[in-house]
This record gives sequence, C-alpha cells and structure tokens, in this order.
Amino acid sequence: MTPFEVRAHLATGLAHAAPWATSLDGLLASEMWEDEKAAARDRGNYLEAAGPDEVPADLDLPLARCTLAGGDDWHWYATCAYPEDGTDAPEIHHWSGRPDHRALEQLARYRPSVISDRQGRYRARQMPLLLTSTRTVLWRGVGDIDRVSTTLASIDAIGKKRSQGEGHVLRWEVQPVDIDAWSAGHLHPNGHLGRLSPRICLQGRPTVETGGVGRGAIRPPHMHRSRMREVCMPWTPH
Repeated sequence: MTPFEVRAHLATGLAHAAPWATSLDGLLASEMWEDEKAAARDRGNYLEAAGPDEVPADLDLPLARCTLAGGDDWHWYATCAYPEDGTDAPEIHHWSGRPDHRALEQLARYRPSVISDRQGRYRARQMPLLLTSTRTVLWRGVGDIDRVSTTLASIDAIGKKRSQGEGHVLRWEVQPVDIDAWSAGHLHPNGHLGRLSPRICLQGRPTVETGGVGRGAIRPPHMHRSRMREVCMPWTPH
C-alpha cells in the first residue's frame, strides 16, 4: 500500500452536488460494483442493492483502511476531488425534460386526454446544473497503485449528468507521492481536510481546516443510512 495521487484531465469541468466533489473511494466502489453486477448477469444471476434495513457488504477496494475510530467506524484512505485550477464561481448549465406521453400510455391502465406540462407531477422541468470549470481534479489516497489505475482506466466521465457530456475525462494519471499515509488519505494538497472523517482522526492536528461538523457517510455506499456518522466535513472554498 503506497501513498499516491490521481489526476483526471477533463474536457471542460465536472458537475457535482455542493459543497464537495466526487470521492475517490466512491468512484472506485461504483465501478467495481458495476463490474460485479455485469459478471453476475453473465452467470444468469442478478445482484440487488441492499435494502434500508440491511447492512451492505464492503467491496474489496484497492485502498488501505483508516481504523483510528475503531470498530465499524473505519474509512478508506482516500480524499474527495480537488479542482486544481477551479474558478471562484461555478458555471451554470441547464437541463430540461418532459414526460414521454407515449410511454405513459403504454404503462398506465388509463391516461387522461390532457397531461399538463405546466403543473403537477408530470410537468416539464428546466433545472440549473452547477459546473466546476477546471482542467484537472486531483485525489490523494493510499493503496495498490496498479489496481487503482486499472479500475480508473475504464471510467470516461465523472460527476453528474455524464450521459449528457458533463465531466468527460480525457486521461488519467496515477503516481506515487512522497508524503505520509495519514496526509495522503485525509488532506487536500493545500493542507485542508479532504474527506469526511471521524473527529478522532483529527486529534492532535488543530491546524487542519475543516468544513465544520455534521452528519455524513463515512464510506461507500454513501447513500445508505448504515454508513451515516457524525463527522468532520471536508474543507470547501465557498
């Protein structure tokens, strides 16, 4: 397990939910889960996502684990994306959508003569999409560099609205970095906190700037409630 940096060269930038961008452990877990589902389908099986009352299994990510918090409060040594030359204000794109009336006709037993595009559940939508304009984003972590490189090589877009062309990755770079493992797994290059971390991870490090304390997912799958803990939030510039 080696401290490393991952750099994604982007076509324009990436869209992500505020305030911090895509985490490296989440990116790797998503790609590996898709590979597992595809392999299961080839065998005639289907893998289902864990329900709200189940505890999902942890994938064997090519990353080292930080176990300072003890028990099940461990997390992967990996940070969130750091825009290396991001602008002060996000670029605002928009996306629009409207229901497919023919599809509704096929799915529903009864369809009214008029479906309003102006109000109600099936109204047309036009939504803003915040884009961080940057040529490169950088992650840090500790792990198996060869496995990380192999997993990332098949990812051609990151962030939100990838199918609409956002977050297109031109190429990946993965290389070792000469820093200690704790810093590689927790800090952005500017020295601020770069991932959601239990408070105990920051004991004895009073100079590390954070985004405050809140409730968030400690490791993938980030949307599952079993992963929620009280943590120190990553530093964000805005």
